[in-house]
Amino acid sequence: MALASGRRAGMIVLLALLLLLPLAALLPSGPGAVRLAGVSLLWWYAALGAPLAAVAVTITVLVTSAD
Repeated sequence: MALASGRRAGMIVLLALLLLLPLAALLPSGPGAVRLAGVSLLWWYAALGAPLAAVAVTITVLVTSAD
C-alpha cells in the first residue's frame, strides 16, 4: 500500500504543478508583468521551476518506493 500512496501523492503534486501556471496567469496581480533578469516570472516557472520540482518529486517517489 505504501507504493500506491507514494505514487498517488506524486501524481497529485505533478498535476498541481501543471495546473499552477494557467491559474497564476489569471491572477489579478499580474505575475506575468513581474520580470526577473528581463524575463517574465511565469516564464521562469514554466521553463525552470516546475520541471525541476517535477524531477525532484519523481526522484523522491522512486527512491521511497524502492525501499
